Amino acid sequence: MLLRVNATELQRQRERAAMTPYKLAKESGLPINAIYRLENGTTKLTNHLRAREIAKALHCKVEDIFIVKKGA
Repeated sequence: MLLRVNATELQRQRERAAMTPYKLAKESGLPINAIYRLENGTTKLTNHLRAREIAKALHCKVEDIFIVKKGA
């Protein structure tokens, strides 16, 4: 299942957690360039498993940052 990222909210949640993009990448197990692409809007959709790991690292709900893509 693909989820649409709310890039502004992702960045806000990361900053609220006092994390750099690098630390979020490390904590979520994702490549740093994936975090950059999600935050700058280059990547609009991501896999629900990646979304779960990001939310877990930020101690928030997936729904706080990602939106279920209609028809997915």
